[in-house]
Amino acid sequence: MRQYILRRLVYVPLIMAIVSVLAFFTLRMPWAIDPVTLYVNQNTTLEQEQEIRRELGLDKPPLQQFFVWLGQVARGDLGETFRSRQPVWQEIARRLPVTLEILVLSIFFSTLFGVTFGVITAVKQNTPVDYLFRFFAVFGQSIPDFFLLILLIVLPSIWWNYSPPVGGHIPFTQDPLENLRLYLPPTILLGVGGAAAMMRLTRSSLLEVFRQDYMRTARAKGLPGRAVVLEHGLRNTLIPIVTLVGSQITALFFGSLILEQVFSINGLGQFFLVSSVTGDFPVIQTLVLYTAFVVMVMNLLVDISYALIDPRVKYT
Repeated sequence: MRQYILRRLVYVPLIMAIVSVLAFFTLRMPWAIDPVTLYVNQNTTLEQEQEIRRELGLDKPPLQQFFVWLGQVARGDLGETFRSRQPVWQEIARRLPVTLEILVLSIFFSTLFGVTFGVITAVKQNTPVDYLFRFFAVFGQSIPDFFLLILLIVLPSIWWNYSPPVGGHIPFTQDPLENLRLYLPPTILLGVGGAAAMMRLTRSSLLEVFRQDYMRTARAKGLPGRAVVLEHGLRNTLIPIVTLVGSQITALFFGSLILEQVFSINGLGQFFLVSSVTGDFPVIQTLVLYTAFVVMVMNLLVDISYALIDPRVKYT
């Protein structure tokens, strides 16, 4: 196991280097946005424009800019944002807890509801309960996240004259109740699509496991139904479930962007969106590297969890 992890870690710097090259030079393609155009107007002289370009570090050839930026990153300096002229790491650190809370709550509700309802529908196969949950699973996978989030704002205000809190961030340590009041409803809705996919996967995996000989043997030995389903059945379906959870964590980063935009929450998703529109190169490059690193770490953790879940899985 240790050798396998070390071999996987060796690829991390190589992949990060490839991602950094692609992110850096894609932003500087001829068709890409020129950030300088956002800081000038019709009264700006050519000398002033060149001065702005020099201040932003865009006056040098792209290859030289890349090695300058790469050297800064190697020293732990992510540069400054073009808009606020604040250190990028400081701006990201300020917004990171917001996005992490959204991701953790969303994946928690997605897994909780998806696995629970998946087990129920598998046990109650071809019953009205099964049909009802399968209908909602198809509905959850079909409806867009942004539409559900907008309904969360519109419908309570129409039906109950209640407006959910929008904007701002209250840390959980400061006011737990207000924090959960702000984040629980939207994160539950954000996890609907993932819960629907997980419910269908859990159901199909459990039904396949129920047909195995060891499940019939467990029932023949007189084990309680709950023990047969949870200890023998669900445990043997955890590998595909964990795989789906790992992929959903990456997908939910883009879902958090929608949530933050709809609810005016200043997290990493909204920060990335605004930076993309304004051509804030240091922020975009850093967040692309951050996303690539998270994807690699999650894939590694998912692969390691296979051996912990199923002793038959061996890594050499």
